[in-house]
Amino acid sequence: MGPARSALLALHLLQDQARRLGHHLLHDLAHRLLGGLELGDQRGEDGEVALLGVGAHAPEPRVHRLHEAAMGGDDLAVEVLLQRALVHARSIERRFLRFNAIAALGVLLAGGAAGAVELPGTGGRVVAGGYLDGLAVAETEGGPRQRPGALLDLHLDGRATPWLGAHLDLRTRIGGPFEGGHPGVYNFDHEFQNRSPSLEASEAYADVHLRRADLRLGIQKLAWGKLDGVPPTDVVNPRDYHDPLVEDFEERKIGIPALAGTYYLPDLPRLGLAELRATLVYVPLAVPPRLALREERWFPASTVPPSAVVVPQAVASRALGVPLPADLVIPVRFGTLDHRPPRRLDAGGIAARLAGTWHESDWDLYHYTGPETGPDADLRPEVRLVSKTPLRLRGVSFLRQAHDVIHMTGADASSALGGFTVRAEAAYFDDRPYLRPSSDLIRQATAPATVERVARQVLRRGRARVPLGDLFPTLDAVEWGIGADYLIHGFTPLVQLNQIAILDRAPRLLIHDPETRLSGTLRKKLLAERLELEVKGTYAIERQAWFVFPRASYLVRDDLRLRLGYLAIGGPRASILGQFRDNDEVVLQARYSF
Repeated sequence: MGPARSALLALHLLQDQARRLGHHLLHDLAHRLLGGLELGDQRGEDGEVALLGVGAHAPEPRVHRLHEAAMGGDDLAVEVLLQRALVHARSIERRFLRFNAIAALGVLLAGGAAGAVELPGTGGRVVAGGYLDGLAVAETEGGPRQRPGALLDLHLDGRATPWLGAHLDLRTRIGGPFEGGHPGVYNFDHEFQNRSPSLEASEAYADVHLRRADLRLGIQKLAWGKLDGVPPTDVVNPRDYHDPLVEDFEERKIGIPALAGTYYLPDLPRLGLAELRATLVYVPLAVPPRLALREERWFPASTVPPSAVVVPQAVASRALGVPLPADLVIPVRFGTLDHRPPRRLDAGGIAARLAGTWHESDWDLYHYTGPETGPDADLRPEVRLVSKTPLRLRGVSFLRQAHDVIHMTGADASSALGGFTVRAEAAYFDDRPYLRPSSDLIRQATAPATVERVARQVLRRGRARVPLGDLFPTLDAVEWGIGADYLIHGFTPLVQLNQIAILDRAPRLLIHDPETRLSGTLRKKLLAERLELEVKGTYAIERQAWFVFPRASYLVRDDLRLRLGYLAIGGPRASILGQFRDNDEVVLQARYSF
């Protein structure tokens, strides 16, 4: 029996059983597997969702060059920290045929070929592909656990006419770093989301291609910048920080609703300028990144206040107006709190890009004004009176989602010099949030004057908000970097230098001022390019924080890749990387592409 006949039989079988099978897999089985693992669900009030502790809570563009980052490519990580299938209601010729998503996935898996597959019944207008990822980690330093996880990515590309097309990328995942996760669909509102199993429309847009212009409308990802890892200018899309070092940088990007238009300008040969194009992007909604929860492996420990605050006896007695026999110990309960961004016209963003070539060099100019797409939160502590006799107080502190607007103006360039490919990039930021250690804020809050003011309010009203400074103060800064790679005897070394320079007078931050990072990667392919050996890492020079990630990848077949690696992290806890130094782990990955 041939592959085509097998695929057809599988299609008929799955169509007959789709409703019962889908209900069993997505409802009964999922709930039974997760029933014993889930924590309490999120609780919402007035648009806010409290997530406490365990006990509390690509179609290609018309012009595409090698320097433009591709979605899903391998990158050097430097940072740490649809309810229906796609159906065109109308086209110039006729309606697209409806299709069963589960049946389509069955056909793709039955085909067993790595590459796009034409969906039956679409006349070749819709092609599909995707991959199935598995990830398992073994902790070696006693950090929080991370369960094995799986991610299924299914993308569909449709073409109604030569000038009108569409792209849909659906993702579903289960397991992994999420603790207390519950089934659901990711939204564009909340920073603290840990859905498992989950469904996400990673991309869903329509493309219009004209003679000198392109238009794209829908959920999309933009690739800005030329440096590896985290280009300073690549700020339009937020990212998922549930596994910031192992997962590829581009795959962690979150698609955002946007309208993007590109106009292709005529060449200016007298100035040596060619391939000129101008892009304008309108982002109507402020979409936050996704951060890990308190119990999860990649939650930033630097934001956690102490489990108890000790007020010296003399200070507490004077503030409360009664003598105390000993120091006042206030236990603190900590959690995370969602607070969706405002839904106003001025809460969105505008991005612009002018790109082209000059002689043998590629260059880009950028500007972005809009919501901060990196981590951004406030620490909101409160003291509550439990009893007056004996005197007992309790602290409750929330890491609450925040919303800030930033301005970025930047540029980049790349060129081939001899056998080297050299890239440079720089960006100026106005009012960008940078993280402070929470311990500094707590220390300021225990000053005698602050304690007296809070004590009076607690005795009068039973509770009081503790005034704190900003956990993420907004500062002006310049972020720049330069990198080069070279091919020598089958080895591909890459070296890159990045720096963040704060221009304002700033309190102590989790990054140094300036913060200089040296990054590198080295790759070598063997066995007819089926085996790839790779090591990559970053060293923060001033903070002496670092990570190194060697791994080996082997292509068992053209559609099946296995990876084995070891992630090691070091440095002081008061640093971006060092706060995760207990997260050393053995990493096993598998990817089946179809």
